[in-house]
Amino acid sequence: MLLRIIPFEIRKLFEQPMIHLFFIASLLLNTIYIVTAGLDQSYLKYIQETEVTTGYLITSEFREKLSAQSASKEQQRLLTETAGAGNVFQHYSTEALGQEMIDFFQIQGSFAEKLKRKYEKLTPVVHELAEEQASLEVGAAGETMNFFTFIRNRLFRVVLGESLIFALLLGLYGSTSERLTKTDVLVMSSKTGRKTQVSKYVASFILTFLFYVTMVMLTFGIFNYLHPIGILWQTSMSTQFHVNVYFPQLLEIPFIPWQSMTLLNYTILSIVLGGLLIILCHGFNFLVGLWTDHLFRGFIVFVVIYVVLLGMEQIANQLGWWNMHSLLMWHPISLWQIQGYWFTEMGPYATIPWQESIAMIINIFLLGIGGILTSKFYSAKEVK
Repeated sequence: MLLRIIPFEIRKLFEQPMIHLFFIASLLLNTIYIVTAGLDQSYLKYIQETEVTTGYLITSEFREKLSAQSASKEQQRLLTETAGAGNVFQHYSTEALGQEMIDFFQIQGSFAEKLKRKYEKLTPVVHELAEEQASLEVGAAGETMNFFTFIRNRLFRVVLGESLIFALLLGLYGSTSERLTKTDVLVMSSKTGRKTQVSKYVASFILTFLFYVTMVMLTFGIFNYLHPIGILWQTSMSTQFHVNVYFPQLLEIPFIPWQSMTLLNYTILSIVLGGLLIILCHGFNFLVGLWTDHLFRGFIVFVVIYVVLLGMEQIANQLGWWNMHSLLMWHPISLWQIQGYWFTEMGPYATIPWQESIAMIINIFLLGIGGILTSKFYSAKEVK
């Protein structure tokens, strides 16, 4: 019976005008963002045409062949940007990197020891990158950082942010729609009626996930049409032209993921992990809607939790409470905030390898437990 209800619940949700308006507005915003990206497509095209004869690794042979090319502004720029390039990871010390991170953020106590152990585990990864000569890949040379940062840190972040807002609203609306239409007393007063919330959850989840998948496909499709980057998708994320940047002051270090990745691999993994975050956001807010029994009250609860967690994180950072800071980094909201560091060593935002992925799986498990507890509460809840 519940399976038969799901298509009707999906149709009810899909008939809401705000869903169409939000989708159109998001896609329009993303298109404008892509059009105004300011990426130097002509320089990338020149490099990719040049790589046919020079190769994609910056070696002495690369420089010789590049020097033999006909003189142009692009040639001189590429010669300048690749001059003195070497294998960054050949003699790179992860222990020194860990100490640099500890000094930069002024970390003390047991948290500093955890970071040291984490960076010791990074050593085999650096050795692998050195053997692959990942840092010598030319990519888009001086434009690599602009392209990579725009794709992973800006464009994907915008898509993920829109999808999280959609998941938040649809999760709350899905569990409170009967209250909004004042049919809750009729539907939810029976045991069978209350079970329809399972159908509502599935329906709103399907629509949320479809929004995310469609938005990813259309947005990246538009990007690839307006900015065809070709073989740049196959460039290593650890090329020396692409670095990881930590704030509030400026600390630039090599981009070191826990496994050698190309831009395409990294983007796909980010999309997958973003999908898990969508599941968390939708599921959590659906449960909040059931507990509060009101869309607006549920939204206020979410905002309060969001603000409290952000406030706790700021206090922990200001007072140097690094152990509390470490615990807060396992929360979905913190995982969303540090999206730009996913799959890397993550500086002070992680104490173990692949922490963001492990944290996401743990949070989904906790969401499942929350769903079981909520179902027990909801089955005995009095309808007012």
